[in-house]
Amino acid sequence: MRPSFRHFLPLAALLAGCELYPEDPLFAYGQMSRADGTPVSGATLSFERAPSHRPRPYPTLIPPEFSPHATATTGAEGAYILELVAGATVERVMTEAGPDPRLYRFRAVSPVEEGRAAILSFSLLGGDVELPPLRPWAADLSVGEGAEGRPSVSFAPMPLPPEPPPTGTWQYSSHPQTGEPIYDLGTIPHPVVQLVHGGAVLWQEEVEGSPWTVAPWLREDFEGLEVMVRAQTTGDWSFTPLGARSSSLGYRLEWRSERLPMPGAGLRPVSRGASCEPLPAGVTACPWTDGQLASVKLPLVSTQPEKWPEELRLTLAAPARPSRIVLRGLAADYFNSPVKRVFIEGSEDGERWVSLGELVRPALEGVDRAAYRDHREVEWAGDNPLDPALEVDLASNLYLEGALRTEVAVRHVRLRGVLTGSTRPIEFKALREVSLFE
Repeated sequence: MRPSFRHFLPLAALLAGCELYPEDPLFAYGQMSRADGTPVSGATLSFERAPSHRPRPYPTLIPPEFSPHATATTGAEGAYILELVAGATVERVMTEAGPDPRLYRFRAVSPVEEGRAAILSFSLLGGDVELPPLRPWAADLSVGEGAEGRPSVSFAPMPLPPEPPPTGTWQYSSHPQTGEPIYDLGTIPHPVVQLVHGGAVLWQEEVEGSPWTVAPWLREDFEGLEVMVRAQTTGDWSFTPLGARSSSLGYRLEWRSERLPMPGAGLRPVSRGASCEPLPAGVTACPWTDGQLASVKLPLVSTQPEKWPEELRLTLAAPARPSRIVLRGLAADYFNSPVKRVFIEGSEDGERWVSLGELVRPALEGVDRAAYRDHREVEWAGDNPLDPALEVDLASNLYLEGALRTEVAVRHVRLRGVLTGSTRPIEFKALREVSLFE
C-alpha cells in the first residue's frame, strides 16, 4: 500500500552529493503525439515554470504562478529536447538559518485536439532526464439517454500510467527491517466526471468507469452546463547513466476530455434563498443557498487557536419535507482524514431536532484514498490552465449527495459531522452550495 504524502525527503538530502553549478546544462527528452498515437512533428512546445511550495502536514492548494520559461521543437518523430540549466530547476536561497533550497516545477500542455489535451508537470534534480510521453486521451465522450430518461455519459477506458523509459527506473526506498527495495509505482488513473458551469465545478465524482448516469438533482436548475472527464497519474523516475550525474524526475500527468453540453433538469431546490447561520461578516443573504457556485468561507469561531464552526443551520422560507440533499465543494477540517459522516437534522421550531439522514464520503472499491494519495495530486492540482483545479476526493473539496426522510414538515435544517470511528466533530470551513429537494 502506498504511503500517504510520499517522497517528503528533505530537499537538502536530495541535493547532497550533487556538485552542480547554476550554469551547468541539463536536458529533458520527451515525445509528443496526437490522441491516435501519430507523432506531432515540427511543433513548438512551450514550457512554463513555477516555484513548488514546500509540502506541509495538511497541504492546501496554492494557485501556481507559472511564467514562460523555454520552448522546444518536435522533430519528425515527435521527439523534442528541452534545454535547461541547473539554476532553473533548484536554487539555494540564503536565510538566517542558512541555505534554503527552492525547487521549481515545469509545465507543458499538448496542442488542444477536439477539446482534448494532456498536461504534464514535472520537477527534476541532478542530471538529464526523460519525460513521460505527452499524448491526449482519445476519450470519445458522448451523452445519451440512460435509465429513467436521465442523461448517460460514456467514455473510453482510461490511459495507462507511463512506464519508465529504458534509461530510467521507478524510484524506490529501502525496507526499514530487511533493506529490500520498495518501488513506488505510478498512481492508477481513475476517471473523474465533472459537470461544469462557467468556470466552476457544479458536481464531480470519481467513478469506476463508463457509463455514468446523471441524476436531475445534480444538475438542479442550472443552464448552460457542460460535462467532461479528467484523470491524473503521478510518479517518480530515477536515472543513473554511466559516467554522468544521477538524476530524478517527479511528474504529474493529467488528461482532459472534450466538453459536451449537458441538459439542465429545471429542478429548483426548496432551499433556494433560505437564510443560514453563521454568516460571514458583512453578508446579509446566505451565500450557500443563492444558486451561485463561489466557494465562500464560514466565519471563524475563534482565532487563538483557529477554530471553525461545527455546524451550519438553514431556515427555509416555508416548512418542507426534504427527500434529497446535495453538498457542493464542502471544505471540512483535516485535508487527508478518513471517510467522514455528515448528519442532517430537521426541526419544526429550531429547538427539537430529528434525524433526516446522513452522508458518507464515497470511495472507490478497493482504493484507500488516504493511503493512495500522492502529494502532487494536491499541491499540483491547479496546474491545468484550461480547467478548474482537479481536487479529487479531498476533505477540502467534498461533493456529497444522498436521500433524506422525514415524517413531518421541517422549517429548520442543520448539518454537523464527525470523523469516522470518532466522536470528534468536524469543522466546516467553506462551501459552494447546499441544496434540499422535496
